[in-house]
Amino acid sequence: MSNVYGWFVRNCSLPLYQKWHGFELLKQVRALEKSAWLSADELRSIQWGRLQRMIRHAYDHVPYYRALFADSDIVPEEIQSFEDFGKLPLLTKETLQDRLDDLLAVNVPREEHHRGVTSGSSGRPTYYVQDRPGNRTRAAAGRRLLRMAGYDFGLRLFYFWRQAPYTVGSDKGTPAEAPEPTAPPALPVRLKRWAYGRFAVENPVYRVDPTLLTDSEMSEMYRRLKRFRPHLIVSYVNALYRFAQFLEAEGLANTVKPRSVIVSSETLYSHQKELMERVFGCRVFNRYGMQETGIIAVECPDGEGLHTNTEILYLEYVPVLGGGTQIVVTDLINRAMPLLRYETGDTAEPINRSCPCGRGLERIRNLQGRIIELLPTRGGGVVNGQLFATFHWIEGVKQYQVVQEAVDSFVVRIVRGQGYVEDNLRPMLKTIHEWFGDDTRIEIEYPDEIPFTKGGKYKLVISAATAST
Repeated sequence: MSNVYGWFVRNCSLPLYQKWHGFELLKQVRALEKSAWLSADELRSIQWGRLQRMIRHAYDHVPYYRALFADSDIVPEEIQSFEDFGKLPLLTKETLQDRLDDLLAVNVPREEHHRGVTSGSSGRPTYYVQDRPGNRTRAAAGRRLLRMAGYDFGLRLFYFWRQAPYTVGSDKGTPAEAPEPTAPPALPVRLKRWAYGRFAVENPVYRVDPTLLTDSEMSEMYRRLKRFRPHLIVSYVNALYRFAQFLEAEGLANTVKPRSVIVSSETLYSHQKELMERVFGCRVFNRYGMQETGIIAVECPDGEGLHTNTEILYLEYVPVLGGGTQIVVTDLINRAMPLLRYETGDTAEPINRSCPCGRGLERIRNLQGRIIELLPTRGGGVVNGQLFATFHWIEGVKQYQVVQEAVDSFVVRIVRGQGYVEDNLRPMLKTIHEWFGDDTRIEIEYPDEIPFTKGGKYKLVISAATAST
């Protein structure tokens, strides 16, 4: 039955809806799947052509880059190679935070903007803007890579993932916090939404927020998953690892058997991968991405490492203190807010040889990103540290760190920015009390900065507590 539904989605409902909507996603996915098999040199040529055009566009239409080129005493015509491009200064998340308006292209209409906010690995909210045509290509490129890991249109997907949190302080006027229009959508828009929801859904999806991971919550989730029978599981690393530990301890291994598992947002260690593959009886694939750029890379099914979205992203590997190389990414399709040599805060290294699978897409390995901790509760369960990502959306919070000193004792460190008032924290503090108990002690500290660890990492959430028995 699932194969029939998938065929119907791929060949009937989704193409017809998208043709009506003016967005042929399936056509773009097929084109990108074809280009994935080009040689490395051919793909490098595509990258270089798009990079040249993006450099010219940024210089001509983006105030920040016009000034940057002048300060660097460089003009676009002098950039004749990838090595020349590497002479430009890096773009930091702090610059994105402080100079957003100057990074917007003046020739891209506001109605083409897609607006968002993310924290990345820095602990500071980072606002970004993407253009709608680029977003459509980005969506197709992401699905192209996910198909290597078992994704397809029409399959049932289980997302062990948090929904977007609430926003605090929406009068700041940033793109991500601009108020939504209050007028109801026009009739054609409502009709399209109804048609999409009724006939053109890409995938049936069951979504669970992994914030609270008690045994009772996981038992209920297991029962629902058995009924849903997902083809594919997409999850944070540590959340699914905890669920896999629970299933194995309960003797339930291999009773939920998807075709594949895709994990993301945290470093995936070999012991975690081995346990999850044992418990779910399928391959576990690593995925790497950022909200600012979309999916960057997905693990190859036939070779070492992760294939990158080479046609739409250019990756560099810049040495960092203590060893290793940081991924620096250039978005080749975002004309609304060009990201040239953007620091990711994550480390990896390139694989400079052809892949056994035959694809010419570049590959990376030894990917290291931030780790989200699991925090114990008095009832014996654990709460996923993603709960505290809401701090990214609170006005005036430049940086934060949450430290669980004991099961019922927290220190919240806030680096204050413009617009901060203590009342902005109230919803988040209420959330902490709801999850950890009304009498949980919460101490607020206001340091001038929050230091990185000796290894050069920044930990948003730290738990020194042990679970109560």
